[in-house]
Amino acid sequence: MARVVEVAVARLATPLHTPFVTALRRATALASVVVCLTDDDGRTGFGEAPQVWRITGESLASVEACVLGPLADLLLTWELDQPPELLVAALEDAVVGNTGAKAACEVAAADLAARRLAQPLHRLLGATTSSVATDVTVAADAPAETTTKHTADGFRHLKVKVGVDPDDVARVRRIHEQAPEPVRIRIDANQGWDVDTAIAAVSAWLEAGVDVEFVEQPLPRADLRGHATLRQALPVPVMLDESVFSAVDLQRALDAGSADMINVKLAKCGGLYAGIELARQARDAGLGVMVGSMLESDLGVSAAAALAAAVAPGAVHDLDMAWWSIDASSGEETPYDGSRYRLAASPGLERAVRRLGPLRWAERR
Repeated sequence: MARVVEVAVARLATPLHTPFVTALRRATALASVVVCLTDDDGRTGFGEAPQVWRITGESLASVEACVLGPLADLLLTWELDQPPELLVAALEDAVVGNTGAKAACEVAAADLAARRLAQPLHRLLGATTSSVATDVTVAADAPAETTTKHTADGFRHLKVKVGVDPDDVARVRRIHEQAPEPVRIRIDANQGWDVDTAIAAVSAWLEAGVDVEFVEQPLPRADLRGHATLRQALPVPVMLDESVFSAVDLQRALDAGSADMINVKLAKCGGLYAGIELARQARDAGLGVMVGSMLESDLGVSAAAALAAAVAPGAVHDLDMAWWSIDASSGEETPYDGSRYRLAASPGLERAVRRLGPLRWAERR
């Protein structure tokens, strides 16, 4: 039986070409931990855990401690030929919370499995498509003129961050008016609104002819009753993001009637196979599913894209986070082809790993 014989972590810091501003934070660089697992044949698998203080609560130091502590204790005894669902359960049992650290380890194990089979990761998950559609984010402080560039790049779904500018209503109208091509506007308040603000803003946009596709996480994560009120008051879907990490969270939201859709993210749910199960349960309950990404490199986004291809290949997902750290004008290879994210044909996550460049590893054997 093949086993993991080495667990290593390295910090990744990459500048963004444009500041990323939401109601929760302002970032000029991504900061994450890369996890590398090595098996007894010398093969490697990689995963990524972003530092997202105000969503998962994890820091670079906490991820490293968790991975090199209780999760390594588990992984260094793990037989790689066991069903992946068993690893999900074992990681969940090993430590409370720490969903990003768990996801990085689970993705690394899946990457390792795909490389052992000489398959791309999305094929291992059962996907057959070679690309998935994505939106692009308009940061909370971005001028309306940004829309022109995004549409010129081929994007037709814009995810507009709100909840920072008190003049959000006028700003989104300007974004709509600046678009030289018809676009769908996805509104994401990142918990920054209250019920009255959300109703007033969305109503004003619809009256102005803005094509609002959905409103994402308008209220604080615990306010499921308020989200249910919005579902009754608004003619557009309500998507939950920060409110739903797990199947338990999903059931609470269903019981409260709080969501039409959910945003599945690896660093929230704990990994690929946990994400597949969460998406299945949401669809079975009649909810729409979108796969999103945190502020992470192409390594994390590649894994999220593989999940998106497996659970909802026809949907338009939220996979633009690697775009923020890839300067296409420099001639650097990019996985983005207009509004499509291209899935690599190389084994596992090899393409994204090559992009990482040299890293300084801290190892535990």
